[in-house]
Amino acid sequence: MLRRGWLRPEEVPAGRATIDETTTWLSRATWAFVALGLAVRLVRYLVVYPIWHDEAFVAVNFLDRDYLDLLRPLDYAQVSPILFLWIELFFSRLLGFSEWSLRLFPAICGLASVLLFRRLAARLLRGVPLLLAVGIFATSFYPIRHGAEVKPYASDLLAALVLLALAVEWWHRPARSRCLWVLTAVAPILLALSYPAVFVAAGVSLALGPTVLRVAGRPVRLAYLVYNVVVLASFVSIFFSSTAVQSGAVRSFYRWGYWRASFPPWEEPWKIPGWLIGVHTGNTLAYPIGGERGASTATLIALFVGIAVMWRRGRTVPLGLLLAPFATGLAAASLGQYPYGGAPRITQYLVPSICLLTGLGAAVLLARVRPAARRRRALGAAVGLLAAIAIWLIGRDLMQPYRVWQDVETREFARRFWNADGREADLLCVRSDLGLTWQPKLWTSGMSAVYLVHRAMFAHPRLRNNVAFRAGPLAGQRPARLVFFDELPRDNPCFDQWLARIHSSYKVGPSQDFTVFPGKPGELWLRDRYIVLDLTPKEPLEDRSARSLKPYQVVR
Repeated sequence: MLRRGWLRPEEVPAGRATIDETTTWLSRATWAFVALGLAVRLVRYLVVYPIWHDEAFVAVNFLDRDYLDLLRPLDYAQVSPILFLWIELFFSRLLGFSEWSLRLFPAICGLASVLLFRRLAARLLRGVPLLLAVGIFATSFYPIRHGAEVKPYASDLLAALVLLALAVEWWHRPARSRCLWVLTAVAPILLALSYPAVFVAAGVSLALGPTVLRVAGRPVRLAYLVYNVVVLASFVSIFFSSTAVQSGAVRSFYRWGYWRASFPPWEEPWKIPGWLIGVHTGNTLAYPIGGERGASTATLIALFVGIAVMWRRGRTVPLGLLLAPFATGLAAASLGQYPYGGAPRITQYLVPSICLLTGLGAAVLLARVRPAARRRRALGAAVGLLAAIAIWLIGRDLMQPYRVWQDVETREFARRFWNADGREADLLCVRSDLGLTWQPKLWTSGMSAVYLVHRAMFAHPRLRNNVAFRAGPLAGQRPARLVFFDELPRDNPCFDQWLARIHSSYKVGPSQDFTVFPGKPGELWLRDRYIVLDLTPKEPLEDRSARSLKPYQVVR
């Protein structure tokens, strides 16, 4: 049963409001969820989780590159929108290279998303559906998590919200073209900020098109036409200047490797119905809770109820806006261009639609509970469960501010190693300071990215910013320590020749092995290991001519 006044812009008839729709109570509860959503995101950012390898894969690209260099294929097989990369580089240069600065922009996106979602939801819903939709969005784990990670997923969510919010504003006043012009102005920015924003932008065009052509005047039609041209031109220019370069370097890895299960199995079409069911009862719809193996089935049921209600009440335009990104995202996955389903991070652009429709559907299902006293208790239980999820997330982040304990050990060892040891000796990272590598594959995946990021964060100020050790003589009589990651490349002719030259000028002590985490069987790419060689000069500083630690060109 759908109560009158639950869908905007429908008004509540005088005297028809019921006790569970009391304006004051619902308004206070809704804003309480907004505050709770902001609080849980701030806590997640402020406790400073140790950076982990997936974040480090992106962060290493800010160590040595400038803005134009970020247009080249990214290290560690990463694909990220260019404006996101530029903003991250800007903050890391402005505030220093740290977990705080790297996660600042995603945190801003996460906080802004809570406020913007409440605005969007209030333009479509009211009463209990509005409360539940905001509560689900504010307390769901994945938008909270990605709001404190060095990844573009929080900006994917914010970009989708901006596009949907402006489209809904136009729907409320279809005779005016201003919102369409604003959409046109922000579309290039959002497409440069988020790759899947194009699915939402295309969905906006599809959903608004029939109404524009049927009822709008010439100014609105002109604005709509310009919007489509600008979106197409922006997508094409961004694709050929950045996206194609990045994705071309890693296409087979993502399409047929890690993300294979997130593409429809067209090579075995009889499996597609099962694939669709699995995707939409799994992590894709894990809001507020859920998971794989059908754990998100309740969310799917509520979402279908919300779709049916909006359709029956004639809200075809907003319903089209909410469903079109599903269709465009599936179309892209069918063409092998962008994954759909699987890890929730790749479908953050669907979160506004999921939370809005699920909140509406859940309210309708609760309204069928009889009698009224039981219905009120059921609503109170639902609100209490949502609040409990957020409070539990806050408590967990305060008590356990890390993903896995290994991340803490990795960070604390790096902090001690690069900072404390850097005061006693010239710590020289062979990869960063000398620019040498004999094992190129070592620097394309795994914990080597975390190693590079931690060195940039924690190295003693004298050795930061990749200051190369260009002169042979050491500064004064301080010892030097050569730091290798993971292993010494023994039996490599180039390395052996280089090391022999070092022996001719320096006393080389026995290697020291610092294994922070040995890696599990089958996951040696997660091994975190430092190997150190101590160097002391064989002759006094004043008697030595300048020698270089880089006497030979090394095959990279």
